Amino acid sequence: MICRFTSKFSLLFLILGTLLSGELYAQYSVSSESNVILSSESNTPFWLQANRHGTFARDGSQWMSRFQVAGREELSESFTISAGADLIARPGSESTLNFNQGYLRLEGYGFHLMGGRFHNTSPTHNEELSSGSLGISRNASPIPQIRIGLNEWTAVPLTRGFAQVKGHLSHGWLGSRRYTDDVLLHEKVFHLRLGGDFPLNVYGGIAHYVKWGGNNHPSGAETPVRFSDYLNVFFGRPGDERTPGPQQMHTLGDHLGAWDLGFILERDDYDIHLYRQFPFEDGSNLKFKSYMDALTGLSVTFSESMNLPIEQILYEFLYTKYQAGPRESRGDMVDDGRGPYRYNENYYNHHFYRSGWVYNRRTIGNPLFTPAEENLGVVNNRIVAHHLGLVFRAGPARIKTLGTFSRNYGKRCDNRVPDIGENELFGIECVNEVETVGIQPQNQWSFLIGSEFPLPFRESQTTSVSVEFAWDRGRVAGTQFGTLFGIRRTIL
Repeated sequence: MICRFTSKFSLLFLILGTLLSGELYAQYSVSSESNVILSSESNTPFWLQANRHGTFARDGSQWMSRFQVAGREELSESFTISAGADLIARPGSESTLNFNQGYLRLEGYGFHLMGGRFHNTSPTHNEELSSGSLGISRNASPIPQIRIGLNEWTAVPLTRGFAQVKGHLSHGWLGSRRYTDDVLLHEKVFHLRLGGDFPLNVYGGIAHYVKWGGNNHPSGAETPVRFSDYLNVFFGRPGDERTPGPQQMHTLGDHLGAWDLGFILERDDYDIHLYRQFPFEDGSNLKFKSYMDALTGLSVTFSESMNLPIEQILYEFLYTKYQAGPRESRGDMVDDGRGPYRYNENYYNHHFYRSGWVYNRRTIGNPLFTPAEENLGVVNNRIVAHHLGLVFRAGPARIKTLGTFSRNYGKRCDNRVPDIGENELFGIECVNEVETVGIQPQNQWSFLIGSEFPLPFRESQTTSVSVEFAWDRGRVAGTQFGTLFGIRRTIL
C-alpha cells in the first residue's frame, strides 16, 4: 500500500515538476492550508462537511491539512497541458492520507482530455451556494476517471452562435469499498443553449450515469465488462445470457441521471439563472412521469457597479416524494424478467448495486439524500426541502451563509432493496414486501455562516483566514453546533 502511494505521489510531482520548470510555462500555483473543526457532538455539523469534495469527516471534531500544487504550460498556439495535485491528511476515526485531486489535462481546438481525480459536477447549477446537483455534486471525493469533452459552450455551425452545445463523456472507477467490488462508472452529459448574444438564453440537457461491471457480488452473479457490454451500457440496451437477472431483459447496469432545463438572463447590473433538474432512474421518468420530482433553483448575481453589499443570492426547492408512485403488483402484465412488481424509482438505490449512488460512503448527488451507515444504499430519498444561500461583503471579508430546512420521509418499502435502516428512523412498516405504512417524517434544520479574509505578510506570500459556524437540529443529520478555523497560505 505504501509503495503504491509513493509511486503515485512521485509520478504526479514528476509531471508537475516538468511543467513548473518548462521554458514555455505560463502559470502555476502552490498553496497549503490547515483546518480545525470543533463540534459539540460526535457528528460534524452538516454544512461543515457536506459539499466539500469529501475533505472533512462526518464524525465530529477533527483536524485536516492539505497541500495543493497546479501548473499549466502552453505547448503551442493550439495546445496547452496542465496538471494538479491536492494532498490531504486527516487523522481520526475516518483518517486518510490521499490525493483528493491528481490529474493531467490536455486542451486543444476547443476540446480537452483529462485523466485522474478532479473536481467534476453536473448538470448545471450554482456550485458555491446550491444544496447540490441531483447528478454529481461536490459532496463526495472526486471519482478517478478519463474524460473527453468540450471546454466551453461551442457554437453550432451555420447558427452564427445562436445555438451552442457543451458536453463530455467519461469512464470512471468506483473502487472496491462497496457491496460489489470494482464497479465501473459511465457518464455522458450534453446541453444545448439557444440565444447567442441576446440577454436571455435558454438551455436544456441531460446527464446520464451508469454503474456497471464489478466483481465479488455476494450472489455470485457474473458481471462481464466486454466492449459489447460497454456499448449496451452506452445506448441503454439489455445484456446477454452472461449478464445477471433482469439486466438480460431490461437494461445492463444501473442507469440514473437528470434532465436539466433553465434560462440565464445577463444584464449589465445583474445575472439571473433559473433552473430545474428532473431525476430519473428508469425509462418512465425519461418521459417525465414524475415531473413533480425536481430540484428547482433561482440564483441572482449582482455586479460591482450596483454597489450592493450582496454578491449572490440563491433559493432552491427540492421535492422527491413521488418517484413514479408506490411499488405495486404488475397484475396480469406479461413477465419481462422484472418480477411481480412495478413503479417506485427509489432514487439512488439499486437491487444489484446495493451501495447505491454513493462513493466512499458519501452520496454522489445531492447530500440531503442520506446514505445508510452499512454502505447499503440511501436510507432517505423522499425529501421536501427549502434551501437559501447568500454571499455578501463586509470590508475585506467575504461572508457566505447557508440555511436549509428539510422534511424527510425515508424511502418506500421495496422488494428489490430491503430495509437498510429506514424503519427505525422513520417508523416505517412494510406490509406484503412493498406496502409502506406508519411513516413518521423527520424535520431537519441546518445553518452555516462563514467568512474568509486576507492577512497580508509580504509580497510573495498571501495568507487568508477562514472562520465558520454551523448549527443543526433534527434526527436525520443530528443536533449539534460546530466551528471551523482555517488558515491558507498561497506560496506561489
